[in-house]
Amino acid sequence: MTDYRADHRMALADLLAAGGPRTFTRFTPGSGYNEATDTYAVPPVTTTIPGGGIVTSGDPEEYAAASLIVSTTPCVNFTPTAYPLKAYTTEFVMPGDTIPFNGETFTVVKLLKIVAPDGGVIYSKIAVTK
Repeated sequence: MTDYRADHRMALADLLAAGGPRTFTRFTPGSGYNEATDTYAVPPVTTTIPGGGIVTSGDPEEYAAASLIVSTTPCVNFTPTAYPLKAYTTEFVMPGDTIPFNGETFTVVKLLKIVAPDGGVIYSKIAVTK
């Protein structure tokens, strides 16, 4: 089996140099709240997925095919810091996660592209909106 760690390191270095550090955040609310004790049976969890990324405009043809609007839905080219994070699992970015950019909070609407030849994410293109 091919080892993709070097590819991941290069992708991360390129995106950190071109854009900078970026972090996606996922908040999972608690459940089973007990008002008497002010506690949750399952407490809320905040998950962060740090990495390197650059925010760009989306490709018009790709966005049209995905029913996205280029002018209101920027694209984050992103590589996570950790490797391997499993693609299409809660280890990696999912729709509904958020990312700060230019003082605003953007929400993930679609994972446009994920490069993960062995299942671990090397690179991704993620559509976000306010």
